[in-house]
Amino acid sequence: MWTVLVGLVGIFTIADFVEKIDNFVDAGAGTDLVLIYYWYSMPYFIDMALPMSMLLATVFSLGTLNKQYEIAAMRASGISLMRIARPLLLLGIFFTLFQFVFQNLVVMPFNHEQKEITRNVLKPVRSPKKLKEVVRQDLNGNIIVIKSYDVKKNIGRDISILAYRDSGITERWDYATLRWDDSLKAWDNSTGLNRRFNAEGRLLFSKMSLQDELPITLTPFDIRKEQIRPNEMNIFQLAEFIEKKKMLGLNPHRWVVDYHFKLAFVMTGFIVIFLGISFALQGPRENLAVGVGKSVVALFIYYILIIGGQKIAYNSSMQPAIAVWFGDVVLFIAGTWLFIQTAKK
Repeated sequence: MWTVLVGLVGIFTIADFVEKIDNFVDAGAGTDLVLIYYWYSMPYFIDMALPMSMLLATVFSLGTLNKQYEIAAMRASGISLMRIARPLLLLGIFFTLFQFVFQNLVVMPFNHEQKEITRNVLKPVRSPKKLKEVVRQDLNGNIIVIKSYDVKKNIGRDISILAYRDSGITERWDYATLRWDDSLKAWDNSTGLNRRFNAEGRLLFSKMSLQDELPITLTPFDIRKEQIRPNEMNIFQLAEFIEKKKMLGLNPHRWVVDYHFKLAFVMTGFIVIFLGISFALQGPRENLAVGVGKSVVALFIYYILIIGGQKIAYNSSMQPAIAVWFGDVVLFIAGTWLFIQTAKK
């Protein structure tokens, strides 16, 4: 398995370097930057290579035993296929748990750093003129939601500032516009609406006011500053991000899809081992290529189903869990059927 894993990671690294060599040259990147870039890319490549490595390792190990009639001898002595496969299935569960921890604690933080190098060095992009649905948390704990922000003029429109505590939203300020006054180093606001709520969320009072001090310490720099992007968050950060979106009345559909995709993808290790057991034992003993070919096709189909389900969920009203988990369910059912058929032989 480790030989296959190292080989696949090497192939991914070389292919990625060939694809990006023009970007490195154009950016004037030295050897140190290239090494740092691929140091941050390595966990992602390992994560992508693990399922294929486990699949091929399962097919080759069981296929070799089957070729040497070891499996036939065990079956003849009364050992069931489930007992033979049990260590591999437990290994699949272990790798599923390992991949979950590895993805969230290593892959996503490293992936964020790699993307930062891409955005800032290899493919620097111009700052956007306008930002949409900006959400920031102030130092005082308040959450600021800006529907539209003009970066050049430093003007925000449709601004909501929410004081959020454990019991929920305790106070809310709404402004039509906020304009940054560079000479005063302060925000110049239009007439705002201030509301306060009790612990049950009922409105206590509301008032219009232009003179009250703004409950915001953020500056235009804080608003423009790059935040960690949802697709670079781990599963725990993403769950918190989704809850915050819901609390603010914003639609988190896209990120709910990504949340289920992250969970569904870590099941790949168990599914490929489950399928690999049957593929290794159903083909001819003398030729492992048949089992390997079936395994590669099955993994290819799985990726089509899970990535296709993600794209469908993005662009439809289908429940994200149904669309994204469809591939896992289909392959698990297929694996169960194949395992039963193999056990009967």
